[in-house]
Amino acid sequence: MRFAPNYPSTHLAAQRPDLPVPTGYEYRKTASPATLERQSISADGQYETYALTLPSVEANGQGQLPASVQYLKLKTPGKKKLVIVVPIYGSISFASKMMARQLIEWQKQDTNVLLILDANEIFNGDVEQAPIMMTEAELLQGVQRCVTRFRNAVINIRRLIDWAETVDEIDAARIGVVGFSIGASVANVAMGVDARITAGAFVLPSTKLHEIFAYGRVPRWQESIDRVRANLKLTPAELARKVEPTLRPIDPIYFSKSIDPTRVLLIEAAQDSFVPAEARKLHWEALGRPRIIRIDYDHKAAFLLSMTFLSRHFTAQAIAEFFDETL
Repeated sequence: MRFAPNYPSTHLAAQRPDLPVPTGYEYRKTASPATLERQSISADGQYETYALTLPSVEANGQGQLPASVQYLKLKTPGKKKLVIVVPIYGSISFASKMMARQLIEWQKQDTNVLLILDANEIFNGDVEQAPIMMTEAELLQGVQRCVTRFRNAVINIRRLIDWAETVDEIDAARIGVVGFSIGASVANVAMGVDARITAGAFVLPSTKLHEIFAYGRVPRWQESIDRVRANLKLTPAELARKVEPTLRPIDPIYFSKSIDPTRVLLIEAAQDSFVPAEARKLHWEALGRPRIIRIDYDHKAAFLLSMTFLSRHFTAQAIAEFFDETL
């Protein structure tokens, strides 16, 4: 596996971009009892797996959690750290499932895991509808629906933390989050708005989302975005300017200044065609120049080569070691 040179590693906590923090992640914290249903026990008997469900929070418009959640609990006594694993919303789940197993089976035996499973898509449905959008108002309404789903995903992570604070075997002072691709963006925003998350690992996060959207950088979006640009007679740059104000409230760059850079691990693909180099560097600087691993491949290849046996599960092991150090 190839690695790209890292950026200069000196933290810039005092010189980070001063960006206004968007609002919209407030919610009413209530005592919502969770339901745990035991599913299985690991082959070695070290941990149990539970299905976790939470009822809706009264009057907050959330409804049920938009994803099922698995709770992986070690059987050894005593309080453990907790890591919340956030998937690639609307896409394959192998990275998040592999990460959860790596964490729970890690040799220190000191980590319980909440794994968000079968997460609903955030962008794909409305992007697929884009070709039939004939007005700017229709387009912005579709983009706003994506923003609402993203915000709900962040609030649901906060609700999971509310539950974790009530559980005897979890040390609520040691809660971390790890996310992948758009899930890394959700994890970054969650850490930026909730100080109870004390460490975060962000793997190939999406930033400057308006440009990813307007230029159709996700391959399966390309045809739909090309058609909506034709319908509205907009260039990619013009479309990016149209949707940027709507997408700004979910761009992780705006939620990074409050995060301690010494408690972040950033993993990026040095040849990422989804997130250009300029956007990746701006995000790294907004986070205060945290430690970084730069894998010298494109977005998808970086996942395949760093999260599987082809690299001896390098990324998952690096993240487990990071949480060992910071939680």
